[in-house]
Amino acid sequence: MIFLNSKKRKLNNIYSKISEQSKQYFFLKQKNKDVYFFIDFFQINFILILWYMKTKNFEDKNIDYLINRYIKDLEGLVIELGGSETSLRKKIRLIIGNFYGKLYKYSDVFDKIVRKKNTGLKNIIKKDFKSLSDPNFLEKYIKKNISQLMKLDENEFWNMNFFI
Repeated sequence: MIFLNSKKRKLNNIYSKISEQSKQYFFLKQKNKDVYFFIDFFQINFILILWYMKTKNFEDKNIDYLINRYIKDLEGLVIELGGSETSLRKKIRLIIGNFYGKLYKYSDVFDKIVRKKNTGLKNIIKKDFKSLSDPNFLEKYIKKNISQLMKLDENEFWNMNFFI
């Protein structure tokens, strides 16, 4: 039981770090303070971590825990933004479907980056981040973080030594 609670605490801390990294980078680096950009940027950071965990063969229950935490946050966000609880499932299903599509698409791109293959990352960023005036900064950010993540061992990850 103590081990389980310790692991959950670490996963919650990792989720919080993803959120803080997204806020910090968003408010410091991005001139356009579009809330949709922030949500998409959070998803990119979240996908980076999920991709890393899958690549390094972390237990699926840890990945599932983080995804479930994300879904619960989305539910709270939809309600907080004025969504009715009766239409909550429909809205969340749409957002989650979109997220899983991005998870699949970006995971494939991240794998290609590691294998040093042509990825088309910039075109994907242009399509997904229409309000972004310069996709180069996000492309560099993603590539630097992939490079850093691939150097991490599992202990460094659990100690949250990720994100540039």
